[in-house]
Amino acid sequence: MKYLHEIVWYLSLPLTIVISYYAVLFGLKKFNQLHEKEEETE
Repeated sequence: MKYLHEIVWYLSLPLTIVISYYAVLFGLKKFNQLHEKEEETE
């Protein structure tokens, strides 16, 4: 139990990277959808 905090901390770092990667992909998809709708209206 002594090193539980450190183990959880080191496991959370890759998880944070993966979550931020998918958040960026989601944001880019939404941006592209909005951009395509804007080009259609022009």
